[in-house]
Amino acid sequence: EAGVFKTTYAADMALFPLPIARKAIAVISVLLVVVLPLACGEYELSQLNLIFIAVVGALGLNILVGYTGQISIGHGAFMSVGAYMAANLAVRLGLPFWVTLPAGGLMAALIGAIVGVPSLRIKGLYLAITTLAAQLIIEWTINHVPFISGGTQVSIPVPKPALLGFRFETQRELYFLLLFSAGVATVATLNLVRSR
Repeated sequence: EAGVFKTTYAADMALFPLPIARKAIAVISVLLVVVLPLACGEYELSQLNLIFIAVVGALGLNILVGYTGQISIGHGAFMSVGAYMAANLAVRLGLPFWVTLPAGGLMAALIGAIVGVPSLRIKGLYLAITTLAAQLIIEWTINHVPFISGGTQVSIPVPKPALLGFRFETQRELYFLLLFSAGVATVATLNLVRSR
């Protein structure tokens, strides 16, 4: 930061205020958008796709644990609630991807509120135990209610997502969708933690 002088409030509050940060983001963006999709095969891209999904979950966990100081052990359970909701809406009702994705997020938020509202007055170890109990209850429910998951060790064959008439069939096409989603989530998180 030495030698970089900011003369306006907007410059001080910029998302990437240092020139080296802007250059690093530009290089990483070219690497992610141009180099990796051309250099990687389907298997490597499928692994990167799973990483992008985990990035979105990790950003949410970082906000909860890192910035607010709340201890949550049940974060994966709330992600699975959203995933199963979206999958069931797509398979059972045939709803499009752009409807099922926000609906899954809303269902996860609803279940999080159901667990969170009674836990408002507790913190520390007791909050961790509450989220652990939620994790175990949600996992048991998903595994033992066939209407939700089809039963233990069963996967739901979800149709490929389609957006504006374009169907994301290959791992490469899904890569760009998930890269965009992880990028939006990252920028939203950066803006959130810089806000009041």
